[in-house]
Amino acid sequence: MAKDSFMDKYVQAGSTVVSNLLLHHYHEIGMSTAELMVYLELRSYIDRGQSDPAVSQVAKHLGTSEEQVYDLINQMIKDQLMVQKMAKSADGKESMYYDFGPLLHKLARLIEDHQDAEQQKQAKGQRQELFNTIETEFGRLLNPMEMSMVNDWLDRDHYQVAVIKLALREAVLGGKYNFKYIDRILANWAHKNLHTPQVVEAELRKFDEQHYTTGDHQSKQTGTSQPIPLFKVKPADQNKS
Repeated sequence: MAKDSFMDKYVQAGSTVVSNLLLHHYHEIGMSTAELMVYLELRSYIDRGQSDPAVSQVAKHLGTSEEQVYDLINQMIKDQLMVQKMAKSADGKESMYYDFGPLLHKLARLIEDHQDAEQQKQAKGQRQELFNTIETEFGRLLNPMEMSMVNDWLDRDHYQVAVIKLALREAVLGGKYNFKYIDRILANWAHKNLHTPQVVEAELRKFDEQHYTTGDHQSKQTGTSQPIPLFKVKPADQNKS
């Protein structure tokens, strides 16, 4: 009988797939390199249908003692990286298996924390950039009351930074260097359910097209040309200060 080639044996041995998220972050979830190797060994058997691989075989492959493998497995259970469970087959026989759900749960929570931290970092940078943009347009530093108003736009009203910048642009183009004017623009847009920069800009283009067309028609009738505002702002509530 001909011997199997190396490639035949390589393919027949199968492969153990491990996520790069685990490889790159296992230390951050409290997993040691030795525990990772035990995990990979156990997975290599579990993926081939052996739910309770022999610890002696795992120890042999890792070049260590059974006692150390047991210690590592117990430590992983203690650190909530895995659990041992019992399963009952159709014929009533019970068998033990390893469940790595806790490890995946810890990894998922870690990645979510990283994403939250990154989002907070981006939000902080965008907030500071917004303050810088307003100060540049106004040609001066903002006073505490103005800074509080900007923070309220972001934290209380949940206006997008890009939408606030559009309102700032409209105010500057109209020569209105006034925070209450910007606030009325934002409130007007919110009242019309214009909550993203895309829909705001689409509405501005629509407004311009309609009013410039009306202006051209009036100019032909009267022989005069009057400037048309970029966006009509609702007047402030008289009861407001």
